[in-house]
Amino acid sequence: MEVPFISTSGDAKGKVELPAAIFAQEGSKRVLQESLIAFLANQRRGTSDTKTRADVSGGGHKPWRQKGTGNARAGSNRSPLWRKGGIIFGPHPRSYRKNVDAFKRRVALATALSIKAQDQTISILESLPEGDGKTSAMNKFFSKAAPAGRVLVIVDKKSDLLRRAVRNLEQVNLADVRELNPWTLMNAQKVLVTQAALQALNTRFPQGAS
Repeated sequence: MEVPFISTSGDAKGKVELPAAIFAQEGSKRVLQESLIAFLANQRRGTSDTKTRADVSGGGHKPWRQKGTGNARAGSNRSPLWRKGGIIFGPHPRSYRKNVDAFKRRVALATALSIKAQDQTISILESLPEGDGKTSAMNKFFSKAAPAGRVLVIVDKKSDLLRRAVRNLEQVNLADVRELNPWTLMNAQKVLVTQAALQALNTRFPQGAS
């Protein structure tokens, strides 16, 4: 499968063949879905908390006597039925974490890469422009290489200058090969992979994903 090859200046420079062992996997959309759900669940802090009737202050005596008032029976003014009472079945601190084993994570990543390749949203970069961490220079590059949409740039290694140059570009997300995951891939509308990162991807898929 051939995809666009982009020069350091951001201009098109022909086509390049993607390695089939990485970008032509059959994969599993079911495993990809499982991985995406687990990723989102693991981002949840799980700190929401509500007070039950046992935690709300007050309610130490009956609001009125059991019979003779014409009112319904009441034993506490902190009943969940009362204003400012406790909460029934409210959230409490908990962990939403879901574990996905290493094999499934690798299959999910290969599936996401293959989907992006089939959708023709992947381009290979000769390299990112060398600079002194200036956002203006990087913005000029991306205005040519990927002028619209959410852009994911995959590099072999993040440098401090590169982080500084990209961090203020709202639509550009930077990821190195080691932290690449299916969610960042599927959330991007355009994926740019440097040549060095493409070689580093081979270490994650030495014999394909399956």
